[in-house]
Amino acid sequence: MALDEGLLRQAREAAARWTGAQHEAELARDAYHQAIRRLHLTGASMREIADALDLSHQRVHQIIESSGGTAGWKPRNKTTADLACMFCGAARADVTYLIAGPGVYICDACVHLARQVVEEADRRDRPRTHLDPLPVTSALGCSFCAKTASQVARLIAGPGVRICDQCLQFCVEVIAAQADGTTTS
Repeated sequence: MALDEGLLRQAREAAARWTGAQHEAELARDAYHQAIRRLHLTGASMREIADALDLSHQRVHQIIESSGGTAGWKPRNKTTADLACMFCGAARADVTYLIAGPGVYICDACVHLARQVVEEADRRDRPRTHLDPLPVTSALGCSFCAKTASQVARLIAGPGVRICDQCLQFCVEVIAAQADGTTTS
């Protein structure tokens, strides 16, 4: 029995729509989890977040931990001169802000450059830098949250380190909060 080509085409189109919807749902879930994490890192307690979003305290804790946790996401004090940006190698003393992730650091200049790379990633004539967008098919993960390229909208690679668009946006928010004089703990 031969397959009906019209029905086969419909099945393939439906499968493509379903796959796209799953990917969009994952991105929306990740954005939700990052927003909860940001709420916590800007000073809201897990209990306050749970009450405001009608979630259990335990679920808020799980979401925060699964989206990168709380440790290591604060700009380091000026006394930590031995630290350096892992994307460009700039020493702590040579940058305005140095954002720490779990064992990885990125300076404000590389955050700015990575944002440009994200914005211009699809342009063929974009200037070459020490940062490059990775293809969605890459198995490499973000050095900050460990999400793979297929789990985020963009993954930017530096020399031996990577940052996803979500962690990059979080770094932008940390820098803005520090510049405004607000805390992120």
